[in-house]
Amino acid sequence: MKRGITLTLFLLILSCVHYTAIAQFGRTVRVAVFAPLYINDAFDGDDYKLGKTSLPKNILPGLEFYNGVMLAVDSLKEEGVSAEISIYDTKNTSEFNQLLQGSSLNNFGLIIAAFTNTIELKSLATAALQKNIPVISATYPNTGNLTSNPKFIILNSTLQAHIEGIYRYLQRTYSMENILFIKRSGAVENYIKNTFNELNKTTKSLPLKMKWVELPDTFSVYQVTKNLDTTKRNVVMVASPNESFGLKVVQSVNDLDNSFSTVIGMPTWDAISGLNRSSLKNVEVVYSTPFRYSASQKASNYLTSRYRAKYNSRPSDMVYRGFESVYHFTRLLSKNGNSFMEKISDPDFTVFNQFDIEPVRLKKDNASPDYYENKRLYFIKKQKGDVIAVSNF
Repeated sequence: MKRGITLTLFLLILSCVHYTAIAQFGRTVRVAVFAPLYINDAFDGDDYKLGKTSLPKNILPGLEFYNGVMLAVDSLKEEGVSAEISIYDTKNTSEFNQLLQGSSLNNFGLIIAAFTNTIELKSLATAALQKNIPVISATYPNTGNLTSNPKFIILNSTLQAHIEGIYRYLQRTYSMENILFIKRSGAVENYIKNTFNELNKTTKSLPLKMKWVELPDTFSVYQVTKNLDTTKRNVVMVASPNESFGLKVVQSVNDLDNSFSTVIGMPTWDAISGLNRSSLKNVEVVYSTPFRYSASQKASNYLTSRYRAKYNSRPSDMVYRGFESVYHFTRLLSKNGNSFMEKISDPDFTVFNQFDIEPVRLKKDNASPDYYENKRLYFIKKQKGDVIAVSNF
């Protein structure tokens, strides 16, 4: 499989990372895709220099995103969509800067990017705004403090959006229950606590019954369980994105041998493999995510079979995001043209996830949005390691 990935990267260079889907109908839309491909790290001119058996870990996410993009291109072509997709390497600094400063991007109707840092994000988003081109950030969960850019769209919801979504979820699901909030020391954790407290003060609905406890990273099981009621179900909110801290809280609550308890966590929990253990029998786990990929989805089965046939492996989340962002938004651009931004949340051409893309104004009296953000969150509930429910808000 690794040799196959290496070959894919080599073919990527030969194809000059540019592809045009042949049109059968409609006007041609032009989309620029930016991904962290690290081409200069892999090649010295035309000579591949990384060896034959493996690739550095930093290359794989961008390459998998690219593979998803190319599967989307295949689908667009099969459906007769007139689209020209050009792919650029964000890690080729000289080319990246030339694109931002020159006129090469002028004729694109849309930019889709898999950013890895805020410098890339702000540079591209600022340049695109000057050219009046919408930019979709497909993977990066941060705005880089971007302001006054109504052409910037973030799909991977920010921490602020998750806190707001979790708060609404707690209100609707556990409004009459006492909720234990557990945090660790840290600036991010303090921000989370302050935001929850502010939401509780300003809510127009019934405020939550919140109790806060701060624990060290080295906390014992007893330091958790002494705050729990052994006679009924407990509701615990882990107010920290730290994965090891969150898993340790879940395991501690599970060790309390009583009626079932619920632990709610942050979006980082989607990556915690330890939550898939069948031994977590005394606790149900809930966390939020803007992206849901399920084997029960028809589109997921389609992509998995296509990817397996082409690459002899299973697609990662980055493959799904590359496919979904390019297919869905290219189709929307092709259909809506100059009305793309007004129709950005249309459910047409939904692949895996429904997006609720809303304007965000950092100051209420701002005339135009500072950016747009996907506010649709899925809440995944797991029991004994299995997904037992999915809800969305």
